Amino acid sequence: MNTVLIVEDQRMPRENMERMLAESGHYQLAASIATAEMAPPLCARRSIDLVLMDVCTKGSKDGIEAAAEIKAVSPYTKIVIVTSMVEESYLERARAAGADSFWYKDITRESLLDVIDRTMADEHFYPDAVPVTQLGQAYSTDLTRREIEVLRLVCEGCEYDEIAQTLGISVRTAKAHVSSLLAKTGYANRTRLAIAVAKKNFIIPKLEDDGV
Repeated sequence: MNTVLIVEDQRMPRENMERMLAESGHYQLAASIATAEMAPPLCARRSIDLVLMDVCTKGSKDGIEAAAEIKAVSPYTKIVIVTSMVEESYLERARAAGADSFWYKDITRESLLDVIDRTMADEHFYPDAVPVTQLGQAYSTDLTRREIEVLRLVCEGCEYDEIAQTLGISVRTAKAHVSSLLAKTGYANRTRLAIAVAKKNFIIPKLEDDGV
């Protein structure tokens, strides 16, 4: 039975993946962690057949960076990059890192289990293009990578100072990015923008363990 490592910092998607693996009957969960930087040393110590790797996780390293390190220490471990971030550079970076497949949460037509099965059969699954999502008056392709990062934090309920600290920018710059997002999308405030994003499944906000 193939062993699988899940790297996902959002509780609900992580639990859904764990349930999917358990119900499949032919995949065994090796570990489920929330931080990408923990994955390479774990793969170096243990026999992991497949890694389901989210791009944006807790810690200083993103999932694509961790994927490249895993391939360096364990080249035969299959890696499926899993993300809700509609960002074109992620596809290019994932390929360059040696990731075997790439799957968009709630957007890709094929199920995650289907992508896993195909990946374990030595296929490489990558979407032909980045999905385009409309957010008010704008499309996802109109947003910069930094704006998408800010948008994710807005959806998590972060205040300007928290956004600034997380991204290593000034509060003034954080406010400027939010203003740009509101101007592009046409939403009146951050709350309405976050609600629209959640409805579109463009970015899945983190869900804290207490359910808030």
